Amino acid sequence: MATELENGPLEERSPGESCFEKIYPFGSDLELREEYINFFGGLRIGKLLEDLDLVAGKVAYSHTQGWERGLGIVTAACDRIDLTGALPSTSDLQLLASVNWVGRSSLEVGIRISSGNENNWRRVARAFFIMVARREGLAAAVNPLIPKSPEELRRFKEGQERQRLRREMSRHNIMTVAPNEQESELLHSLFLRIRQGKLKGASMAETLRQSTRLMHPQFRNIHNKIFGGYLMRETFELAWNITYLYCREWPQFLCVDHMYFIEPVEIGSILSFTGQVIYTSPKALMVEVTIEVIDPVSGTSEVTNVSFYTFTALDEAGEILEITPVLPNTYEEGLKYLDGSKRFRLGEKSREYSSGRKNSSKSG
Repeated sequence: MATELENGPLEERSPGESCFEKIYPFGSDLELREEYINFFGGLRIGKLLEDLDLVAGKVAYSHTQGWERGLGIVTAACDRIDLTGALPSTSDLQLLASVNWVGRSSLEVGIRISSGNENNWRRVARAFFIMVARREGLAAAVNPLIPKSPEELRRFKEGQERQRLRREMSRHNIMTVAPNEQESELLHSLFLRIRQGKLKGASMAETLRQSTRLMHPQFRNIHNKIFGGYLMRETFELAWNITYLYCREWPQFLCVDHMYFIEPVEIGSILSFTGQVIYTSPKALMVEVTIEVIDPVSGTSEVTNVSFYTFTALDEAGEILEITPVLPNTYEEGLKYLDGSKRFRLGEKSREYSSGRKNSSKSG
């Protein structure tokens, strides 16, 4: 039976009504710290990504009154995660999440990640998730957002701009739209420099790594599908490993450029995780990780997720190292290189806006 909330008018809600705070007392809780620490003594960012997705879902359900209205809220994308400061495992961590922007059936949840303690929080990262509302498999309208303070209005306008940029990237995706004249000239010049021996580096094909997983019920979410945060953790750790093998030094995470959740993943699926370096600058590189679900009977596969991670590499003194150029040798690899180049430039602008400080922590 339909509830009054399901059929009634949508209630206008402010960001403050659904905001959420979570604190990890890493400074005092050694048992909790042990769950999140990596081999090098830093925090496991892949594990934190799982938690960020959970928090985004919690805020989205609260804003949309999802439980009361019988909605299903799913993650459509992790739009961006930028690391702007050090993530020491000995300091407490705070997550502050709220709705920034809403559309008809989608909403952006922003999460501020801070390190320190209750008397002195310092922002070290920010994350943006795109959540969508569904009812019986169809898009469902979400509650309008009414910003009240100047800060809430600023976040709303910035969320609108990110939505515009997402649509722009979608319309000009290099993997579906032919390169323009400038991009074609860049690709041609790159191939000539490689052929003439003027550009030395590593073959893109040599960076490819793959893993295969069976999706067990322990990885499921409330919708009885595979939890998106688990997939984020797996893709991040594959990208981190690829970077470590490529640079032969400690990878330093900079950002998640984007993770697309294209199709839900069923329990019992066989997933193939494939990653490779698709772009390098002198001081950073980008790794693309694609997830495909494989039908064991027919052998056919379907892409369910695509994600992009940017890293630098640090020496033992914590200094950023020079990155070996990655070289595309086929037309498809050239398209990936162009796509990585475009995403990297946009990411640089976002990081410059967020923080001008150099980060030298060894989190992974």
